[in-house]
Formats: sequence, C-alpha cells, structure tokens
Amino acid sequence: MMEENLPTSDEKLMAAVAHLFGPLSAIIVWATQKQKSRFVKFQSLQALAFDATVMVAMMAFFACFFSVIFLGIFAFVFVGLDNSSSPKDVGTFFGLPFMFPFMIFACTAPLSLLFLFIRLIAAVSVINGKNYHYPILGKWLDNFLEDK
Repeated sequence: MMEENLPTSDEKLMAAVAHLFGPLSAIIVWATQKQKSRFVKFQSLQALAFDATVMVAMMAFFACFFSVIFLGIFAFVFVGLDNSSSPKDVGTFFGLPFMFPFMIFACTAPLSLLFLFIRLIAAVSVINGKNYHYPILGKWLDNFLEDK
C-alpha cells in the first residue's frame, strides 16, 4: 500500500487561504501554486468552484426575490389602488420600498452565515492536513482532475 504524500505546513496554509478569503484569493493561490502542489491545486480549485456555485445560486435567489417584489408592487398598484382605496392603503404602499433592504437582509443573512460556516469547516480541515471534499463539488472535481 502506497502512502499518500502529506501536505507541508505551507501547503496547508495556502489551501486554507483559498477556502477562507473568497474567489480572488482562490484564483491567486491556484495560479501561483498549481505547479507546486496537487493538494493546493485541488483545494484552491474546489474553493473556486464552491464560490462560483454560491455566486450563481445567490444571483438566482436575488432574481427570484426581486421578481416577487416587483410583481407584488405592480399587483398592488394596478389591482389594489383603485378609486375605493383608503389613504391607509396608499401609505402602506409607499412604505414598502423602505422595507425591502431589511427583507433582503433577513433572507440572505442566514445563507451567508451557512456559506461562511462551510468555508470555515473546509479551512480547518485543510489546516489539519485532511484532503477536504465539498459534498458534490469535491467528488466531481476530483474525477475531473484525474482525467487530465
């Protein structure tokens, strides 16, 4: 049985930096370390793939969220504000735009904390020398890199 090379402390640190500090750091770590270490190359590409997936998911979330908001506004304007509307309804309508930032924060804060928690788990894992794999992305990326 062949023993896998254990990562050095520098490799562990570079992999943790790639996981913790977002896509720009993952790109920099990958570009500077891809020829030096398979461990760092895999971890930085995996961190970059995770960041890209999170970015696409958040963009889809915001698109759906804003679509629902705008549909609600248009429905309120065109259906709710007819001649029989009371001044209270109009006041509520004009107050809604000020609530949007709070609603967005309330919806995105838990997701952001979850993504931060996942990144922390990955960083702590690679600092301890373990070859961390994100649940779906890690296996796919590992197979992709083996084919090359």
